[in-house]
Amino acid sequence: MLGQELILTLTTVSKSTTLAVILLLIFSPIARASEPASTAIVPTRLIIPSIRLDSPIVPVELHTFVMNGTTYGKWEVAKNEIGWHNLTAQLGQPGNTVLAGHSDINARIFAHLRYVNVGDEIIAFSATHRQAYRYVVTQKILVQEVGVSLETRIQNARWIYPTRDERLTLITCARPGATHRLIVVAKPVQAVND
Repeated sequence: MLGQELILTLTTVSKSTTLAVILLLIFSPIARASEPASTAIVPTRLIIPSIRLDSPIVPVELHTFVMNGTTYGKWEVAKNEIGWHNLTAQLGQPGNTVLAGHSDINARIFAHLRYVNVGDEIIAFSATHRQAYRYVVTQKILVQEVGVSLETRIQNARWIYPTRDERLTLITCARPGATHRLIVVAKPVQAVND
């Protein structure tokens, strides 16, 4: 029965607005900073001045399942906060720090993310560090999720894969019916200015 529920969840993802920011991906090795817990730089707050966003961040987990012999992952989505994909990079570390949130249900935390522009500043904080991690938006991408093949959805998921460079990736649903995903990529200020 559990397997049938997971397959049903997979089928529902492409049609549901309640699972707004779930992306499917082939489960791949995920680069995670090997920091001891006491020095972890886990994101706990995000500020985007251009859209007057100031929100807490909570960790969310990846749940895996197997369908037709292939392992897939489905990220949890925080209900009323921004969710940090807890297997992605920590702040200030090489890699992709992925943050997701709803834009059309619950607290609609990323309702105004579509108004963020390339060049806008994003500031992230950690409860264990007083340092602000400053980023500049370098890309804004819209990808279709509903009505496309699984292969296309897996290709779309590349935006949340690990990277060698330090970056912050924000994801939310877009367009009526959550047919698309809006992806905002930001790089550290110093890297953009170099």
